[in-house]
Amino acid sequence: MSLRLTSTTDLAPPDGPALAHGVLLLPPHPTWDARRYTGPRAGDLDASALQGLPGMPRLIQHHNLVAVIATRPDHARAAAARLAVPWRTPGAAPQRARAEDDARDGPAPLAEAHYRWPLAGADHAACWAIACPGPDGLTVWSSCPADRLRTELTALLDLPATRLRLLPNGVRQDPGANDSVALDAAAVAALLSLHAQQPVRVDGADLWLPHASAVGVSARLERGAGDAPGPLILHTDGAATPRPSLARLLAHDIVGAPPGDAPPYRGGVVAPLTGPVSLGSLADARGALRAAQVFAQESLQDEAADASRADPVAWRLAQLDDPRGAALIRSVAERAGWQDGQPSTWAAGPRQGRGFAYASVIDDSTEPPTRNWAAWVADVTVDPSDGAVALTRVVVGHDTDTLHVPAVAADRITTDIHDQTQRLLRAPAGFDQPEGASPLASVDPKAHALAAPRVDLVGGAGTLAPPRDLQWSDAAALPAAAAVANAVYAATGVRLREPPFNGPAARAQLAAPHASRSARRATTAWLGGIAAAACGLVAMAWPWKAAIAPVDAPDLSLYSSAAIERGRLVAAAGDCIVCHTAPGGQPNTGGLALDTPFGTIYTTNITPDRETGIGAWSYAAFERAMRQGVHRDGRQLYPAFPYTAFARLTDGDMQALYAYLMSQPPVAHVPPPTELAFPYNLRPLVAGWNALYHDAGVYQPDPTQTLQWNRGAYLVQGAGHCGACHTPRNALGAERTGAAYLSGGVAEGWEAPALNALSRAPVPWNEQSLYAYLRTGASAEHGVAAGPMAPVIHGLSALPDSDVRAISVYLASLQAPAEAAALPDAAQRIARLEQASAADARVFPANGERLYQGACAACHETRDAPALFGARPSLTLNTNLHSARPDNLVQVILNGIAEPADAALGTMPGFRDSLDDAQVADLVAYLRARHAPDQPAWEDVAATSRRLRAAHDGAAAQASNVTSTDAALRRAGP
Repeated sequence: MSLRLTSTTDLAPPDGPALAHGVLLLPPHPTWDARRYTGPRAGDLDASALQGLPGMPRLIQHHNLVAVIATRPDHARAAAARLAVPWRTPGAAPQRARAEDDARDGPAPLAEAHYRWPLAGADHAACWAIACPGPDGLTVWSSCPADRLRTELTALLDLPATRLRLLPNGVRQDPGANDSVALDAAAVAALLSLHAQQPVRVDGADLWLPHASAVGVSARLERGAGDAPGPLILHTDGAATPRPSLARLLAHDIVGAPPGDAPPYRGGVVAPLTGPVSLGSLADARGALRAAQVFAQESLQDEAADASRADPVAWRLAQLDDPRGAALIRSVAERAGWQDGQPSTWAAGPRQGRGFAYASVIDDSTEPPTRNWAAWVADVTVDPSDGAVALTRVVVGHDTDTLHVPAVAADRITTDIHDQTQRLLRAPAGFDQPEGASPLASVDPKAHALAAPRVDLVGGAGTLAPPRDLQWSDAAALPAAAAVANAVYAATGVRLREPPFNGPAARAQLAAPHASRSARRATTAWLGGIAAAACGLVAMAWPWKAAIAPVDAPDLSLYSSAAIERGRLVAAAGDCIVCHTAPGGQPNTGGLALDTPFGTIYTTNITPDRETGIGAWSYAAFERAMRQGVHRDGRQLYPAFPYTAFARLTDGDMQALYAYLMSQPPVAHVPPPTELAFPYNLRPLVAGWNALYHDAGVYQPDPTQTLQWNRGAYLVQGAGHCGACHTPRNALGAERTGAAYLSGGVAEGWEAPALNALSRAPVPWNEQSLYAYLRTGASAEHGVAAGPMAPVIHGLSALPDSDVRAISVYLASLQAPAEAAALPDAAQRIARLEQASAADARVFPANGERLYQGACAACHETRDAPALFGARPSLTLNTNLHSARPDNLVQVILNGIAEPADAALGTMPGFRDSLDDAQVADLVAYLRARHAPDQPAWEDVAATSRRLRAAHDGAAAQASNVTSTDAALRRAGP
C-alpha cells in the first residue's frame, strides 16, 4: 500500500480534534473456511447518505471492509447506522473434502467419540487502538502483543516491519486475554488511518462478534493391520480456529491459517474444515484449540486402550516413533509408580483412580520454532454420594528441544499446576456471576477452595531427581484435562468428555450409579417435599408474621472486599438508590413517592442507621424482606417493593448485597409514612396476594441455553426487575405471565415499551442495538433513553461490559423470530417511511409543521443541517413515534430531557410553559403523520397532554412538600 505518511513523533497517543473515530460495518453472518473469507460481500456504496450528519463522517471502503470515521465515536456510530451497505451473499461454494483418511470407507474404527472444550469470550470494553501515520512509518497504540501485531500488520499493509512502531496503550493486559479483539481493533485502526491520512481510534466494543461457548472435536482412531491402532484423526468444528484480523480477512479475502497440531502418534492427522464457520471473538483461540485437541486425542487413546484391555501407557508407547517423547513417558510413569493395568478402588467410600495423558506440540511463536513434550499422571478420588472429584497427586514431566524456553523455579511451577487443576475441577462460573469473575469473589471464599494436590516434577532427558529449576512452557499443562478425566473413568467407569469436572452436569453423571440404591429414599423425600410445599403455601398465606429480633451491627470483617464489591454490583443492577432516594435527599434514605393505582407509597430508609434504617436487621430479616416481602417487625410489605423479583437472587448475591448495604454510611432519616385508603391499608391482605401471585424461588437456569443467556435472564428477571415496568399488570397489581411477560407497561406516567416480540419498534431490536442502548443510553436505530429509563442506564453503567452484553443477548432472544435478511435495517426503514409519507394523500397538519419548524427542526431535522449539540436521534426510527399511545412523546415535549442517561447525549428543553395542550396535540399529529405514516393517527392527544401535565405538576408539588418537611425536621434537630 503506497500512501503518503504524515508526521507524528509523540509517544503518547493523539487526542483532540485531529483524532478521528472509526466504526467498522460488520457483514451479516461473516464466515471463513480457515483459508479465505466466505461471507457476504460489499457492493458499491453511496456516500450521500452521510451528508448533513454531525461529525463530518467519511466513508472508507477497501474491498469488503466498509467503515465510517467521524470526529466523535457517537457520530461515527450514528453515521454507520445510517449507511445502507448492499451486502451480497455469495453462492454456495462446494465443500472441501476431508482428508483422504477421513473420507474413505473401511472397517469400523477402534474408537470414536466427540469432545467439547469450553471457550472464554474476549473482553471488548477494555480494548481500543489508535493508529497514526508518520513520515517514517505507522505508529500503533494497542494492548495486543507486539510480536503478533507486527506480523499481522506486515501482512495487512504491505509495510516492512521496520516502518511499524508499536506502543502499549496502557490498558492492563492479562496473558492471552483480549488477543482477538485487540488485534482486530489495531488492524482496523491501522488500515483506516492510512486511508484517511490521519490518526484513527477504533474501540473493541464496536467489533463485537458472537462466539461459540465451546469448541467441538471429533476424534477417531482407525483400525490398522491385525486390529492394531491406525492413524488418529481429529476433526474440529472450527469454533476456535485461529483467524487473522477482521481487517485482513475483509480487505484481502485470501489469507493463510496456521495448521492445527497433528496428534503425535503414527499417522496422526488434523482434518481440514468441511465448510465455512462463523467468525468469533475469542480470548485465546490458538491456546483453546490446542487444549481441545489434546484433550480429545488423549481421552480417545484411553478409551481405545480400555476397549482393547491394554495398559494406557504401553498402548501409547506402541504408537510413538519419537524416542525423546517415549523417554519422557517412561520417566513420568516410573516416578508415579505406574503399574500395568492400574487397579481402581470400587469398595464403599471414596473411589480412587489414576489416569495418564501425553502431548507433543510445536510452539511456532519462537524463532526457531520449539518442540515441547509433556506427560501427566493424575490420581483422583470421587465421592460416591455427590460425585465430587478431588485431585490428590500429579506427576508432571516436561521436555523441550531448545534452550530458548526459560527455566522456572520448581515452586512457581507447582503454583501454576495448582491453578490449572483448580480450573479443571472447580465448577464453572454461575449465572449469578459476571463473565470472567473469579469464583473466589464470593461471600465465603473457603466454600470454593479445593485441596491442592501433591506435585512431582520430572525434567527432560529422563531426569528423576526433583529439579531445582525446570524449563517450562504453557504446553506443559496441555495433558492435564485428559489425565484427570481418564483418572475419573478409572475410578467410576464414567467418561467425562467436557471440562470442568466438578460442575452440576459432571457430578450428576458421577453420582448417577447410586440413584437406584436410594429409590425408596427418594420416593420418601418426594412425598415429604409435597408436604413441605403445602406447609409453605399455608405459611405464606398466613397474614401474621413473627418479628425478628434486632441485632448489633454485623461484623463486616466477615465479608471480603470482593464480596462487598459484588454486592455493589447487585445494588447497581437493582437500581436501589433510584427508588430509595427522594428528590434532594441523601442516597438510600427513602422518601420517594411511588404513585400506584391504590395510592401513594413512600420508599424506606435502607442505610444501616439503627433507628430509622436497617442497621438493626440481621441477615435473616433482610433475606425475609427480599424474598417474602415481610418487614423485620412482621409487617407485610407492599409489592411496590419488587421482592417478587428480588426473590430470584441466589444466596451468594443476597448475602453480598446485605454486606454492601451494611458497609455504607448510616443516615438518620424518617420518610413520610405510607397511608393508603381502605381496604388497601390492611397489610395482612398482602399475604393472600403473595399466595396467589408470588413465587419466592431462586432463579433456575435453563440448561438448553448458554451461560451468557442465563446470566442475562437472571439479571432481567431478578435484580434488574425489568418486568416491574415493562410487564402489564392485572386488576390486583400482579405482573401478568406467559406471553404477556415484558410485553409493555406503564410507569410514572411513561409507557414502558414491549421488550419481547410485541415490540412496535420500526427496526427490530438486536443484540448490538440493545447493547448500545443499555451501555450508552442511545441507539441510532431506536432513540435515546428518557424518563424513568435514564436512571436505569446510569445504574447499568456500573456493571461490567459482560453483564450488559448478557442482558442484550437475553432480550434479543425474546424478539420475533425471523430470517435476518427479511429484517429492515435503519436506512431501509427510513427510506420506506419517507416514501410512504411523500406518497400519502394526507396533508401534514399545517399548524403542527409550523410548530415543528420553530421549536424542533434546529436540532431534529436530519436532512441537511448539522447537529447543534449532543445526539440527534432519528425521529423516523424512534419507537415512541410508532407506539400505540402518545404518552412518551407528549412527556418529552412537555418536560424535555433535563438529565440525560449520558451527558454526551445532550439535554432537551421542555415546552410545557410555551405550548398549550392544543398546540402539543397539533405538533404530535404532525410528527406522527410525517415519521410514522404507516400508523393510524392518535386520538384526543390534547386530553393526554392535560393528564400528563397535571400528573407532573402534582408530583412536583409532592416532592417539594417532602423536601420542605425534611428541611423542617433537620432544623428542629433530633
